[in-house]
Amino acid sequence: MNSPDSGRDPGPDPGRRVLLFSSIGHALMHLMTAFYAVIVLTLAIAWKLPAEDLLRLYAPASVLLGVMSLPAGWASDRFGAPAMMVAMFVGLGLSSIACGLVPTGDTFALSLALCGIGTFGAIYHSVGIGWVIRTAREQGHAMGVNGLWGSAGLALYGIVPGVLITLASWRAAFIVPGVVCLAVGAVLLVEIGRGRIGDRPMPETPGVEVGRGNFWRVFSVLSVTMALEGITWAAVMYGAALVFQSRLGDQIAWLRDGLASWGVVTQAVLWVGLATSMIYIVSGVAQYAMGRRIIDRYPLKTTYVVASALQIGAMLALAMGNGYVALAGAIGSAVLSSAAGPVENILIARYTPSRYHGLGFGAKFVVSLGASPFAILAIAWVRESTGSLEPLFLGLAATSVVITLVALLLPGAERARSQAYLVERAAL
Repeated sequence: MNSPDSGRDPGPDPGRRVLLFSSIGHALMHLMTAFYAVIVLTLAIAWKLPAEDLLRLYAPASVLLGVMSLPAGWASDRFGAPAMMVAMFVGLGLSSIACGLVPTGDTFALSLALCGIGTFGAIYHSVGIGWVIRTAREQGHAMGVNGLWGSAGLALYGIVPGVLITLASWRAAFIVPGVVCLAVGAVLLVEIGRGRIGDRPMPETPGVEVGRGNFWRVFSVLSVTMALEGITWAAVMYGAALVFQSRLGDQIAWLRDGLASWGVVTQAVLWVGLATSMIYIVSGVAQYAMGRRIIDRYPLKTTYVVASALQIGAMLALAMGNGYVALAGAIGSAVLSSAAGPVENILIARYTPSRYHGLGFGAKFVVSLGASPFAILAIAWVRESTGSLEPLFLGLAATSVVITLVALLLPGAERARSQAYLVERAAL
């Protein structure tokens, strides 16, 4: 692998440091590419504009979040994953701060700053995921830990802006995470300079033949499932807050009134944010457990097919359930996506030659994240047309049926780890 750090000695176990910085990056990336879905609820009031119109401002950024994954992956293959991760931290930080400094009502400037978040956020998945898998001793476990941090970021996307808006303003909700991101990038740069962060080629996995035929079979199937799953994931991420705002309205009002009687004044957006955070708190813990107990032990295809099939029920709960049932459906959907994502990543890492890992992961996330704008535009259109998101989630239940059927075409003999690999790892 052509990496500027490949000739340096990062220490006895570089995988741990890689996992730490990649996991922090995963959390910050998800926080900063999702928190606009909560901030927009307050921004609509402050700017006196419809929330649907302001939500559309993020559509170009979501396109860039997918499209820019491919050039980011190419740059990672050329310049190395550590350097690209520094670029991500710095770029995300500056873009988020820019969002917080836009003049009131300037939708064009806000859209440009959001595009910066999308562009630099695109670096993470095409760079950070492969970086972890290449350097990890136990890939499923590493994916579980990394996924837990990513889910923490998604959980914080509801809490952080809700708290910062309550304590300060919507501007602080952009600026404070941006400053944190810049600080992490500076620390990573220092670690690279000291030679304590590096990279390595993908270790061979027993029983896996890396060849053009197998690669194209796996990637062709995943291209379809990842695109459709990407729409489902984005619909839950950006639509859940709107669903909770309407279906949990009475419960939120009761909580606010109860606290107000004790002199504690809260905004509705804080409670909506907490509800959305519950989705990713639970899914993060579940992903960590699945990485240790399922992904490293059971056939990857079986795990993927079962997770896809169970999404049907989650979408029906979001479509037709009351507030609590919809919340359970959103949590279930996030948990199931947390099972499917690591399987996709491990399959791509194993069937793609190491020198093309950046391009392989970049192509994956062009497909999966590039589908997000369709979900965002569909949310706005369906809500304007019908006043609810029920038709959208009913359609996604049917989409989950298609995902399940296509996933059956994946290679059936692949296990996360063969017995020989388990023996080898146990000896380390």
